[in-house]
Amino acid sequence: MDALDTAKIKQTAWEKLGGKWSKAIAALLVFILISIVIDIPSAFFEEDSMGECIWKILEAPFALGLDIGIYAYFLDLTRNKELSFKRLVVGFTNGWGFYFNLVCTQLLMCLFVFLWSLLLIVPGIMKAFSYSMVYFILLDHPEYSSRQLLRKSSEMMYGHRMELFVLYLRFIPWVLLGIITCGIAFLWVGPYVTAAFSEFYLQLKAKKEDVPEVATNA
Repeated sequence: MDALDTAKIKQTAWEKLGGKWSKAIAALLVFILISIVIDIPSAFFEEDSMGECIWKILEAPFALGLDIGIYAYFLDLTRNKELSFKRLVVGFTNGWGFYFNLVCTQLLMCLFVFLWSLLLIVPGIMKAFSYSMVYFILLDHPEYSSRQLLRKSSEMMYGHRMELFVLYLRFIPWVLLGIITCGIAFLWVGPYVTAAFSEFYLQLKAKKEDVPEVATNA
């Protein structure tokens, strides 16, 4: 099985961000701002109180809708499509069916990762990597069920989990730069990492389309 070139993926992501850095950073700032706004009510509850716990539970589905929005935006960026901030709220504008499927998929994914983690931490981490393409697949195939999404992600990532891990390791110097600059550099690091993650999906998808799918258990 041919390995993906993570150095090339990182470089391609950088090139695709060329001329789009301002839009990418603006999208990240909008995402952060909305996330802060929906978290404001938790500040009115005592720490670790029942009220704070309940709000965190209510807040989670909204945060999930925002998460897939940032994936959608950067997937468009790496596909060289016209960028629109409307993509940031795709989790809420694609209809109730899409949103319900997103929530169900996330719950099922968390359940499976948790169950694998009961064996040992490493199997749980490996399963999390297996499911790492779920959001992208849902954006491309909203007709898939939750089980189909998890299975498709596992099939795509079969034999490529270590490559994604290596890709993340390549950004350690950038993360350190963000820490050194008191978070300022993260305005560039965030878009760069997300674009590279999206590019990883696109190259993996292109590779898998030319080979038979591998059956794996969700």
